[in-house]
Amino acid sequence: MDSSRWAALALAAPGCLLAAASTVALMMGAVDHHPMWPHQPTNLAESAGVRDEAEVVRLIERGDDPNARYAIRQGLIFDFPIRLTPLEAAVAADDAEMIRSLFANGAVMDAALWTYLRCIAEGDRVPPTLDEFRPSEAVTNCDEVRSPWRPDTIDR
Repeated sequence: MDSSRWAALALAAPGCLLAAASTVALMMGAVDHHPMWPHQPTNLAESAGVRDEAEVVRLIERGDDPNARYAIRQGLIFDFPIRLTPLEAAVAADDAEMIRSLFANGAVMDAALWTYLRCIAEGDRVPPTLDEFRPSEAVTNCDEVRSPWRPDTIDR
């Protein structure tokens, strides 16, 4: 083989390898096994914490409990793993619309839960929204309430 053929082969090889790898990736993606972006399903609290309202509604319609605690993976909302309810995750994300959506889709509020959520709410948007759902017997006494994502109270 002369040097011009070797040069042409050397120039064509990377493109051919990329085309072959892309074909394999597309074929794997067609059967839901994408090699570069693996699908990791989220639970109800994770979806609430990352503001994915459509997934929250889908999971509740599927039968997931909007009042239960779920494990949240490290790095998704916080730098550590934690177990939260969807309402707690929405409060942590300061997402007032998510709180409204959770209440509209079955989340239950009583006076103790309202006090707890109102005390751990640190953002600007959630406290007024929680005030809209305040039970008549609820009191704002945050003396004994600790945020679940504070280092001294983390429930892993």
